[in-house]
Amino acid sequence: MFARRLALVENLLAAVPFAVVAVVAFVNVLSRYFFNASLAFTSELTVNLAVWMVMMGAVIGLREGAHLGFSALYDHVPGVVRGVLTVVITLTVLAFLAVLLLFGLEMALQQAERGRATPSIGVPQWVFTIALPIGALLGVYRAVQAGVSGFQASTVEQSPSEEAER
Repeated sequence: MFARRLALVENLLAAVPFAVVAVVAFVNVLSRYFFNASLAFTSELTVNLAVWMVMMGAVIGLREGAHLGFSALYDHVPGVVRGVLTVVITLTVLAFLAVLLLFGLEMALQQAERGRATPSIGVPQWVFTIALPIGALLGVYRAVQAGVSGFQASTVEQSPSEEAER
């Protein structure tokens, strides 16, 4: 039940910014075409919401197993090596996410302390920057989840070359 609700939250955190960007970009195109005027805030909003979309897309990729299988190498090695690769890849992803979590949180806190706001729309900048640590936290959960299931699968399954030897 928790996994389904978390997946729904992750999907919403990716889909809502995407929908806002699509609507804002469409309105900007209409504004340029009919009024010969561009809406200045659209590029600012689009760039800042892209941070949310990228982070949530990476989390969804981890959840769906899109990151942890370098299949050209991974699919052609025996189960033991596959298990080692799974651990190494998972630890590498976790190290990257830990750095992203620490620096993203530090940056968001500094922006909040200084009262930084976006130039055109005046939204506090930390609202967009907080996507980094939130995405990193969700990514840690999903990376561990994918790593454990990948490791378990590597100890149970045999690679195609092992099956051919039998």
